[in-house]
Amino acid sequence: MHHPRLRAFTLIELLVVIAVISILAAILLPVYATTREKARQTTCLSNQHQLGMAMLMYSQDSDERYPNGINKVVDTDSNDYYQIWPGEGWAGQCAAYIKSAAVFTCPDDPTRGSGLFNTPVSYGYNINLAGEPGASINLSTVTNPAKTVALFEVAGVTANVNDPLEGSGPGGVSGTNFSASANGLDNRLYAQKTGVTLEDNTYATGYLGGRVPPDPVQTQFVYAFGRHTGGSNYLLTDGHVRWIDGSRISSGANATSPACNQDNSPAVPGCSATFTAAGSASTGQFVATFSTL
Repeated sequence: MHHPRLRAFTLIELLVVIAVISILAAILLPVYATTREKARQTTCLSNQHQLGMAMLMYSQDSDERYPNGINKVVDTDSNDYYQIWPGEGWAGQCAAYIKSAAVFTCPDDPTRGSGLFNTPVSYGYNINLAGEPGASINLSTVTNPAKTVALFEVAGVTANVNDPLEGSGPGGVSGTNFSASANGLDNRLYAQKTGVTLEDNTYATGYLGGRVPPDPVQTQFVYAFGRHTGGSNYLLTDGHVRWIDGSRISSGANATSPACNQDNSPAVPGCSATFTAAGSASTGQFVATFSTL
């Protein structure tokens, strides 16, 4: 019986096959990487949505007030003290309404925890919602909930979210930091137990509001662009979450009225200036603001 002779690939044919495979890989690998990043971004968005529901339940149990963090000055046996800034510790307050601590961590956040007392908390809280120490603002105080930031993305922050006081109470087991709060004011992010800010705790939003730090070494905005393909996810106070380029978020202290512009530029009568967020009725480049008015 005659058997047909098997024909081997020539060198040129083999090189052509290798070239075709290489081209297909060059086309498909970026698509795969983009798809994978989109999946992580979606998980992060889902995390913030669940945290928004937890905040709403917390508020319903707290006379319609937003979380305000731990808010106190702590004396230690060494006669030292530290100021816990308003809003720091928000995660511990809301943790009772969350089924899993994993919700506090964005899959794109490189921060590593160390046990139960140092869970990575990838989201910072708008300090303007916390109000004055011990007196967070009422839900009804926010003029435009659909345009007001509640949570934004951070990196380098861990906290003991298993304790409502995040380890600051008598006999509490504390980690390195508290969950963070800030509003972009003077480029500071509050997460430290010492009352100061450190550069290892950073914004993951990119530069906010179009402000470029005068000295990138001395700021906690270490990247010009956000964690997710140039932007980052934000929870707004009405409960919806969306991806936004940081340049389109107005940061800073509360505006004095809804019509105010960021840093009062261009000037509006009765509005203040430096490091003040745009009011929620201000027109221009911003789609959301840290101001509650």
